[in-house]
Amino acid sequence: MSINVFLSHTSVDKPFVRKLAKDLENHGINYWLDERDIKIGQSLIDKIRQGLDEVNYVAVILSPASISSSWVQREIDVAMNQEIKGKTVRVLPIMYQQCELPGFLLGKLYVDFTEESKYPDAFKKLVESMGIVFNKKVLESTFNSSTLWNAIDRAVSFNFRILSHPFHRPFQYIGMNVSNAAKAVDHIPNEVGNIIVDNEDCHMLLEAEGNFISYVEVEFKKTAPCQSNQEFDSEPLLGALSINPVELDLVRKQPHCHTYYDHRKKLKVNVLCTYEGGPLSVSFSTKYYGM
Repeated sequence: MSINVFLSHTSVDKPFVRKLAKDLENHGINYWLDERDIKIGQSLIDKIRQGLDEVNYVAVILSPASISSSWVQREIDVAMNQEIKGKTVRVLPIMYQQCELPGFLLGKLYVDFTEESKYPDAFKKLVESMGIVFNKKVLESTFNSSTLWNAIDRAVSFNFRILSHPFHRPFQYIGMNVSNAAKAVDHIPNEVGNIIVDNEDCHMLLEAEGNFISYVEVEFKKTAPCQSNQEFDSEPLLGALSINPVELDLVRKQPHCHTYYDHRKKLKVNVLCTYEGGPLSVSFSTKYYGM
């Protein structure tokens, strides 16, 4: 049976929550996170209620900011009522920063994440409390994690949305059968098999070669107009796609194009100004990896 965790938190604690979410995912634990699971136009209250109904655990991130948050208090109230009524959901208090436990959590053991150096030990206790075997090898190193979350925070500072499905980590479509890719992004291929996904932030092309996707490009509309002779920072764009820059090897840097190789996935990744006055884009391809 899959394990699903709702991460109840306040926005002030977002960097820690993102790191925790990534490490849970690396242990095969599904997580519900507002910035990923609530899309533009959807009801915030309805989506949170739905998220709470679909999980096995509610991890409450405790800090001075969160215990004073009315949203977090509502989420805990719903979860505690479900637990009291005998439903399968369990509330897991996580002490991120020292604070007083809310009255309704008194008597519950919490996992102590207040000392950064003891993060692995605290994380081990957390996953084992959910019946999951801790695997130290897949726990991201402090350097790798901080680099990913720094990139994400830089994306936010540049006013980029942290992109959710179908734009989240779009290299996943490389090598996918066109019909499966079409189902994954919920868009119909055109007459040559290419799939185009468009919203107010991004334009994504999934290019077909035969029956498979061989090239993916995501344009960030709000970066236009770019100039080919103007330097730019690629890290916020990678962060918006939830891609860890430390996983990539920067092999060539020009004013209009930064070229990376992802040696694990055998991918060539370009962050570039495709044409004068256009937007910056991030592209992925296996065809030209190593060239």
